[in-house]
Amino acid sequence: MLRIILWGLALILLTLNILIFSGVMPLDNIQVVEEKTNTKLAEPYNQTPEATESKNAQFFVPILMYHYIKDYNNPSDPLGVQLSVSPATLEKQFELIKILGYQPITLQDFAAKKYTNNSIILTFDDGYIDHYTNALPLLQKYNYRASFFIVSSFVGRSGYMNANQIQELVDAGMEVGGHSISHKNLASLSFEDAIYDISTSIRNRELVFAYPSGKYSEQTLDIVSSLGIVASVTTNLGVATEKSNLQELPRIRVKEYTDLTKRINEEIAIAKSTLKPSQRSKD
Repeated sequence: MLRIILWGLALILLTLNILIFSGVMPLDNIQVVEEKTNTKLAEPYNQTPEATESKNAQFFVPILMYHYIKDYNNPSDPLGVQLSVSPATLEKQFELIKILGYQPITLQDFAAKKYTNNSIILTFDDGYIDHYTNALPLLQKYNYRASFFIVSSFVGRSGYMNANQIQELVDAGMEVGGHSISHKNLASLSFEDAIYDISTSIRNRELVFAYPSGKYSEQTLDIVSSLGIVASVTTNLGVATEKSNLQELPRIRVKEYTDLTKRINEEIAIAKSTLKPSQRSKD
């Protein structure tokens, strides 16, 4: 911004020199213009990051990350087990969220600063059918809102929600955002392929996004911002604060045996110690 201001001022001074040289503007007007110019320059030039930023975050909003909501314990599929939370456990966690005094909000709420220290965000990745059959009834039972991220080419496949079921999520007040076309690593795509992949996946969706497998790059960040996406979630560990980059929001991965109270408190403590989520390894 300062560079733009300086270029603008340089252009103004060049124009003034031309006018003065041609006799269009009298010399006695120069001092007034210089005084105004000096006034404009002084304020931003003297600002420092320490002067413009508050020292500590005041709000800590956990964003919970879920994948499969089903009973699953297949020893030959450890990744699937790690990504699964049973409906019974999910209900216990929802009850705990209520006991702890948290109120679920959406990512758009967070982007609009509609949050308190009692806010929490529930996110469900990939668009699995059990989000509709198992998660949605519990969300409605507890009157909770949640954010669902859909891989657009997976819609209607076996094991995934179809278009009508996704629309029922929307009708129930859930936030439904993009999660790419086919769950590719966006950081490895060309600019053209990445912008097509992201823009297509948010078509007819809310302007929120989840990076597939948490993979993204500076180019990806530029693209999601240019597309008007108001908030994007990563797999970086942490809790969101008012200081968080809205395109790099951290989350807490939830598993079947996750001690939710402990995990939330741990991440809030780390956030209070000012350690950036991007500096930490992923769970």
